[in-house]
Amino acid sequence: MNIALVGGTVVTPFRKIENGAIITFDETIYEVGSIQSTKIPDNSEVIDISGRIICPGFVDLLVHGGGGYGFADGTFESYEKIGKYFLEHGSTHILGSLHAKPEDQLLHDMELLSDYITRNPQSNIKGIHMEGPFLNPALKGAMNESYLWKPSVESFLKLWDASKGLMKMMTIAPELDGALEVIREASFHGVVCSIGHSTGSYEDIDKAIDYGAAHVTHMFNAMKPFHHRFPSVVTAALLRDELKIELIADTFHVHPAIMELLLKVKSPKGIVLITDSIRAGGMHEGEYHFSDQKVLMKDKKAFLEDGTLAGSTLTLNLAIKNIVETTDTRLTDAVRMASLNGAKVINAGAGIIAAGKTADMVVMDKNYNVEMTILNGKIAYQHKL
Repeated sequence: MNIALVGGTVVTPFRKIENGAIITFDETIYEVGSIQSTKIPDNSEVIDISGRIICPGFVDLLVHGGGGYGFADGTFESYEKIGKYFLEHGSTHILGSLHAKPEDQLLHDMELLSDYITRNPQSNIKGIHMEGPFLNPALKGAMNESYLWKPSVESFLKLWDASKGLMKMMTIAPELDGALEVIREASFHGVVCSIGHSTGSYEDIDKAIDYGAAHVTHMFNAMKPFHHRFPSVVTAALLRDELKIELIADTFHVHPAIMELLLKVKSPKGIVLITDSIRAGGMHEGEYHFSDQKVLMKDKKAFLEDGTLAGSTLTLNLAIKNIVETTDTRLTDAVRMASLNGAKVINAGAGIIAAGKTADMVVMDKNYNVEMTILNGKIAYQHKL
């Protein structure tokens, strides 16, 4: 069955095609162009998206949960509910994120989530981001300090085996004893090592890059502030082109002026928009939990009882809206940061609208509300008026 999306503004994301047309064939994009230059096959389901934006499906590298459910719940029902929630907000490729727990519990979580991903290849949950457990307790953020592990190659290999090869990313503090060896081992296994929850010096990060580190988790959060005499993770993330950085663009994890600074220094090609969403995402204000700790959600902010921010309630369609409306960012660049950049980090082959690519796309109105999500060439979500 072919789908023909006609009449909207196509964001590829490198350029915009006004009054565009996209033809799909099974799970693949077959043709992209203007309506005038595109021949629509007779057997196509034609969908008029005039006045809307269509762009690649979003790629979110850090998702702990949403819609009232968390990946640490350890149930197939939770995974399905989270996947559905993110499809409703345009994310066609997400990494289910797990946090530190006692060893037997975390290995069980890893095995169960990897089993679900293997059994559901058509899902938008494509892999695992292990946020920890090798993090620095001095900058634990919302992580439960008692659950953090000491880095060792042996411990990493237990996690890797439990993931059945589906661990795509791991956040780690490289200054910890044994962490560099873990980064090297993980890199040999194709895991993208991301620096985060770290007190590391500039020199620590410099060495971590040589051992394979290539990414920075939720920039500015759970790391030392910028200091002109004692450079650390922030300085290394800004200066070193080897490192791509994650940005939570909800305007309070990182102020819009600082987002503007990041865009000038790293450029849109060096930034990956992520949500770091927890189960409170999409829910009413009230009390939730994260890593056996009470989390309060008010005014779209999630925080521990001591005021520490605990993930977010963001979705990537709103991240695009925020960064376009509060900084001098073009829509094409915002979409790139929410789709193609993350796909490139994990070699996903997604995040772009072009012939031959997987037909993962999202249709938004002019206010960035998601009206339709297409996953693997099929309509996976459609807003009902």
